[in-house]
Amino acid sequence: MEKEQVPDKTQIKLTDKQEQFCFLFVYGNHEFAGQHTKCYMEVFGEDSKNMSVKSYQLMREVHILARIKELYTALQNETENIAIKLQIAETLKAVMEETSTAQFSDKFGICLSPAPLRAVSVNAAKALMDLFPIKHVQESKLRIEGSDGNVIFNVIVPEIQSRNEEKD
Repeated sequence: MEKEQVPDKTQIKLTDKQEQFCFLFVYGNHEFAGQHTKCYMEVFGEDSKNMSVKSYQLMREVHILARIKELYTALQNETENIAIKLQIAETLKAVMEETSTAQFSDKFGICLSPAPLRAVSVNAAKALMDLFPIKHVQESKLRIEGSDGNVIFNVIVPEIQSRNEEKD
């Protein structure tokens, strides 16, 4: 006799409302996160005496629990990435601070050139900019090319939207 394969209940596709419920349960603000009854009421719009029972039953469904676990894992990974980024940023700031103004001397007491230290500071600043890019509201580029004594200017200026386009 062959055993009948049992379908994996964690792979059941969630309805839009179930997905909203899971997302609100994990990512909701202080009013909703971790509070299944409030999430159920918000998403399904019901307000009855047995609301807690219905939300509890929904939470016990395998595919709902699997999705919540998946969202929690993603949230934990995002949190860890942010923490690491902040740690790296603090280290880079400390390197920039120390190397931008520090004066060092060799074992004979002769002052060393500050240029290599300043290069370290600039590289730390570049790494920090890569970590947290700053978006410019308006960007202009200027490129100068020359050959045979001729100079070509390419100026790139972003288009400015009219006030009517901004309101749309």
